[in-house]
Amino acid sequence: MANAPTPKNETIIRWLLAALSVSLAVWVSISIFRAFGSTSDEIKLVNYDDLVVKAVDFVQHGAERFFQMGVLVLGGIWTLAVVDKDQRVKLADTPELVMFGIATSLFLIELYFLQQYDQIVERVVWDVRTLPGEQGQKLFPDILRSPYIELHYRVIVKCFYSGLTVSGFTVLSLCRLR
Repeated sequence: MANAPTPKNETIIRWLLAALSVSLAVWVSISIFRAFGSTSDEIKLVNYDDLVVKAVDFVQHGAERFFQMGVLVLGGIWTLAVVDKDQRVKLADTPELVMFGIATSLFLIELYFLQQYDQIVERVVWDVRTLPGEQGQKLFPDILRSPYIELHYRVIVKCFYSGLTVSGFTVLSLCRLR
């Protein structure tokens, strides 16, 4: 087979995937750091309405789905890289170790910000319940358009999809290129 990749080509591809993973992790880290530096900690309020409560529930369910999918993918990558005897990462597999570490870190950051997001929403809803509106109506936090809350949600999404991408690189490298 003239077109079959040689072991040297596979090694180059493994290192390229590791370099892409490092680049993605650096980009995510810098973008999160800059976003926290430039986003105000403003939380907007809107008049209480049944539709607002439904919107908050919808957003919370979306966050729960990111939690479930993140734990599922994290468990899968750990099962493949640590538990599976055939595909297990060895100390000599430096590119895969780098990718595995980055994928795990991105998912752990996602889980941390999910916890922060839930605490912020819970705290804001609790604190706002006693504030009267302009005409005496109840107020409710605007989860969808509050910069501080939206920032946390964007970090969750960015870390999840970046972790998913690096996990894919890791699986490809472990199962096909090594």
